[in-house]
Amino acid sequence: MGQADQLIKRLLREETSLCTGDHVHFEVPPEVPVGALQPDGVAQVALADATLASLPAPWSRLHQEATVDAKMPGDHMDRAALARAEFRRWGRYVRHLEQDPAPEEPDPGGFATWVLAPHVPRWLQGDADKGWLTLEQVAPGCWRVGPRDHEVLWIAANELPLEAALLPMLVARSGQALVEFLAWAAGVKGPAWVADVLRSLPVDPQTADEYRPIPEDPEEQRRIKARLFRKVIEQSPDVANEVREEGREEGREEGLGPVVRLFERKLGRALTRTEQGELLRRLGLVGPARLGDVVLDMASAELGAWLADPGAR
Repeated sequence: MGQADQLIKRLLREETSLCTGDHVHFEVPPEVPVGALQPDGVAQVALADATLASLPAPWSRLHQEATVDAKMPGDHMDRAALARAEFRRWGRYVRHLEQDPAPEEPDPGGFATWVLAPHVPRWLQGDADKGWLTLEQVAPGCWRVGPRDHEVLWIAANELPLEAALLPMLVARSGQALVEFLAWAAGVKGPAWVADVLRSLPVDPQTADEYRPIPEDPEEQRRIKARLFRKVIEQSPDVANEVREEGREEGREEGLGPVVRLFERKLGRALTRTEQGELLRRLGLVGPARLGDVVLDMASAELGAWLADPGAR
């Protein structure tokens, strides 16, 4: 699950400021001596104004900072996961109390605990039914766990609305909700962004409500991701042509590699990006056979002149 953990932290770090209009920043804090106190990251208010309040939850519920633990599909989402998240938040709060100078009014409510996961686990609802804790939906996808002296939110990514401000959190979705998100994200961020996410996202064919092991075999992961990407295209026909065109372009560039090496050997130097682009254009114009004839039959100086002449065939 290492790649998925790094993916969600990277996207939260890269996208949070952008999608909240610089009102919330996300950072991965430096390690502390006790590993259990190391959270996945911290979301901090950078600009508190009416715009922040108008952002979709959970951003709009942020007062000072939230210690964030992210659980990707396949991660354990048990009682220990929630306890660790709150433990890490207490570590942040203790540091706040011990800072110099110490705060005059150390309001614990300013330091929230957020657990980001695909869904609300059954055990959490079960504990609420038994009266061991309270579980209240305070916004779409946001469930407040109580009673506490600070806000503890279990954020169910599958239930969050498809809004640009929530984009980095939506990556934690699973199953059909993940397919819907990726189809939506292809229109918002582009197919290349979706492909990059899929490369680091371990998935199973039908994510269960509870923990299910993710297949680790690379070939099985490749097949699953291929099926998942096809579902994305099926649900987002408006970007299907763009994806196919990108694929054709990448295929042409990949096929051009050996030809580029032949040109560089004959010329005795590396081709510039402009020259590589011209070769790609000629490939579509005259075909690979003609490029092969040119590089094999022409002398170095003649070949350089041919490449520099956009009208040459």
